[in-house]
Amino acid sequence: MLAADKMLLRSQVKQQAIALREKELNLFNSNFSAVATQAALLAGFSMAFLEMSVHLHGTHYNPVAKGLLHLFATICICTNIYVVSVITFVSVWGSGKALRGRDGSMAKVVDGMNKERWLIFITFGIGLISLLSAVACSTWLLMQWEAHGARRTLGSREEEGERVCPGGRRWRRWRRRC
Repeated sequence: MLAADKMLLRSQVKQQAIALREKELNLFNSNFSAVATQAALLAGFSMAFLEMSVHLHGTHYNPVAKGLLHLFATICICTNIYVVSVITFVSVWGSGKALRGRDGSMAKVVDGMNKERWLIFITFGIGLISLLSAVACSTWLLMQWEAHGARRTLGSREEEGERVCPGGRRWRRWRRRC
C-alpha cells in the first residue's frame, strides 16, 4: 500500500511538472507569434521604403541620406525575415517535439525555446532600430526644405546677427564668439 501511494505521488508530481512546462510552452508560442506578426509588418514597411527610394532620382536628393536609407531598410528586411523564419521553425518543430517526443522532451523544448528567445528578441530589436533609422533617413530626404525652415525659425538667427551657443544663450556675433 505504501509503495502504491509513493508511485501515485510521483506520477502526480510528474503530471504537475508537465502541466507547468506546457503553460511555459504556450506562453512562448503566444509571445513568438506576436513578435513574428510585428516582424512581418516591419519588413513590409521596409519594402515600402525601398520602393519609395527607387523613385527619388533628382539631383537635389542627398546621396548620403539615400544610401543610408537603402542600408537601414535592407538591414530591417533581413533581420525581420530572419526573425519570422526562426520563430516559425522554433514554434513548429518545438511544439511537435514536445507533443510527440519521448519522456522529458517537453522540458528540453521549453529550455531550447528559452535559449532561442534572446536571439529572437535581439534580432527583432536590431530590425526595429533599423526601421526607425530608415524613417529618419526618409524624413531627411523628403523634408529637406521643411527641416531647413524649421531650423531657421526655431534655433538659428544668424541672419539677424545672433548666434545660438551650446548653453542656449544668444550672443551678438560682433561681441563674442561661442
